[in-house]
This record gives sequence, structure tokens and C-alpha cells, in this order.
Amino acid sequence: MIDLKLIQHAVALAQHRNLTRTAELLGISQPTLSRNIASLEDALAVRLFDRRPDGVVTTDFGKLLVEQGLGLLQNAAGLERELMLLKGLETGELVVGAGPYPLEMSVGTALARLLGKHPGLRVEVMGLDWRTILAHVLAGKVDIGVVELASVKGEAEVATESLPAHPGVFYCRAGHPLLAKTAPSFAEVFAYPYVGTRLPPRIAQAFIGILPTAHIDPNSGEFVPPISVASVRTARDVVLHSDAVSVAGLRQIGYELADGLLGVVDFHPPWLVSSYGFVYRRNRTLSPATLAFMAEMRAVEAEIAAEEASVS
Repeated sequence: MIDLKLIQHAVALAQHRNLTRTAELLGISQPTLSRNIASLEDALAVRLFDRRPDGVVTTDFGKLLVEQGLGLLQNAAGLERELMLLKGLETGELVVGAGPYPLEMSVGTALARLLGKHPGLRVEVMGLDWRTILAHVLAGKVDIGVVELASVKGEAEVATESLPAHPGVFYCRAGHPLLAKTAPSFAEVFAYPYVGTRLPPRIAQAFIGILPTAHIDPNSGEFVPPISVASVRTARDVVLHSDAVSVAGLRQIGYELADGLLGVVDFHPPWLVSSYGFVYRRNRTLSPATLAFMAEMRAVEAEIAAEEASVS
């Protein structure tokens, strides 16, 4: 029987065509890799690689092995994943990809509750843009994504689930001139620097023509602010120490509002609402850890929606 580890080494060598580099990537020594390849060739009684001055190249036998070996390795990884699913929440793993707004709105709280119930879980959270999250979901690198759902509409290979919509607010530092105005106009609000993360295409059109220093990304359709940052937290820090304005959910700036450091501008456009939710690969069994995380997210999101309703 052929050792799958030897096939993995042969596939890696075929991809990188350099014994030393491949050994480094595999975390083994170059002599060990050479012995493993030689053992595989002896076991199959064929030469898999030709060593040439410009690198290692596969023979016809090697090409066949790589082609078939990739399928074997993928099947083995799938089997391992299904077995891990059976282990459940006590030893499971969870990888979450989230956009900037849900990341700070509810993901952290949901994970805290999940880990409080299941401290043995291994969790990785990635704060990413929606395109990267979608690519990672499709590649199996992310178990569950939390993104603006309009951005993944029409993607046949993924399933989605909406989470509650949350109104956003424009905010600025305490003492800002805008706080003294009743129902300021769009132009009055954006007479001041605007700082924030990219906003989805459904919102982008509202900004064009108002902010001449901003633009729409032609590839994604997203609104790119004049002062573009990667997180709501960074935007909040800029606003606290300047005349800049930004947008956020009330939950995201709640402490600063309570402490009187920030104030909400009396400007409430109807289009400023969230529209994010879960995205995951269709027809792939969700792990117990993923399902438990989704349940915690639903609960946290429902609580936030109830809080917002109570102050509206």
C-alpha cells in the first residue's frame, strides 16, 4: 500500500520543482525528502522525476501520480474532516471570516458565549473583505462567513442566511459643530472629512456627487471613503480626535456615547442600514462548532435588534 504522506511529498515536489524549497515547505530536511521520493519510486518501480539543472520535472509516470494523487489527498482530507465532525464541540475547530461591521457588532460577543460553553474549541477569526471571505468559503478555508449579502447574490455554490438589519448613525466627537444643527443637510454633514470602511454597492450611489474626493471601486462597486480605513474601531479613533465624521451601529459606539465622548448627528438617511448575514458552501455538512456559532450569532443579533427597537 502506498503511503499517502509520500504521495503528498511527490505532489509538493511536482508543484515547486525544487528539492530544497519543497523540503522547507514540508518542514523536513532535503535528504529526507529525497529518500521519501526514492522510496516511492522503488515501491512503484518507475521513475517519477527527472533531475535537471533548471529544476525537478515530472516524468509521464510522475504526471499520472500527481493527477491521481491530488484526488486521493482531497478524499483523505474530506474523510478526516467528516471524522472530526463526529468529535463534536469538545475538540472541534472553527474558522470564521467576517466583514468589519459584523465583526465588531456581534461576532466577538457570539464567540465569547460559544467559548464559555465549549472552552476546548480551537477558533480562528479573520477580518476580511467580502471577496476574500467568499473565496475562502469556496476553498474550504473558512467554515462560515458573515458578510454583506448583496455582494454574494447569485453565487450558485454558496448558501446564505440573513441576520437582522441594523440602522446606522452618523457620529462625531463631542463639541463638534454638527451636533448643534437640527436635521443638517447631506452637504452640511459632508463639509467635514468622512472616515470609514468601504461601503457596499447598494449604498455607494448615495455618496457619488456629494463627496468629490471619494469614488466607487470599478471592480467591486463599493464606495471608497476619502479617508478609508480597515475597521470601524480605527474610524472611531480618528473621529474622537478630529472633526471627521463616520457611520456605525449604536452598539459599536455605545461606550463612547455613554461617556459623552461622541455624539450622534441628527442626520438619518433611510438607506443607512446593515444587510449582512451568513454565507457558507452549499451542500457541505456544517460542523457542530459552526452550527453552535450560528446559534449564538442569531441570539446576539436578536438582542441587538431588540435594544435598537427600544430606543427608536
